[in-house]
Amino acid sequence: MTDEMTISERHAEFVGLLEPERAALWRYAQRMCWDKAVAEDCLQEATMIAFRKFDVFTLGTSFRAWMFRILSNTILNANNQLRRNLKRQVLSEDMDLVAALEREEAYDQVLQDPETLLSQVSDEVRGAVKSLPATERMVFLLRAVEGFAYKEIAAALEIPIGTVMSHLFRARARLREFLADYVATEGFQRVTP
Repeated sequence: MTDEMTISERHAEFVGLLEPERAALWRYAQRMCWDKAVAEDCLQEATMIAFRKFDVFTLGTSFRAWMFRILSNTILNANNQLRRNLKRQVLSEDMDLVAALEREEAYDQVLQDPETLLSQVSDEVRGAVKSLPATERMVFLLRAVEGFAYKEIAAALEIPIGTVMSHLFRARARLREFLADYVATEGFQRVTP
């Protein structure tokens, strides 16, 4: 950004870059946050952070990846804070450690994801996606639902492309294993042409 750019020009440029990504950012926040209100807060906070740091954004690079990286970091921080608060709350209620960890793990699985691909599948399949470790779930959703390229995911999550590929491979393998069991238990049969 140039120093000569006025605040209104800077605002207009930022909004112009943000607007095409707004729906995808919202879907991502809803899937990754444990609560809809937290998703709203995270998206708002990430947008404010991005606007404050817009002067360090390099025009010509991927605004989409840059914005998703800021949102991902914001969500991880919020989820970690919720986890710490939950752990304090649970432990203060004099629950034993095993029960506390089970409750935290169960809470960890709860994601809000209306209006997405995941809301169109069975609870079992949705549960399988939600049960993926956080980074694997992020990579899987960015690739499968948002259509990010490996390079964009690497930039958004600030991890090497090889790590993106390995997380995606593991996520797909876990889901493939689950789906094979799910299909077998539900009695689906392969249709042969």
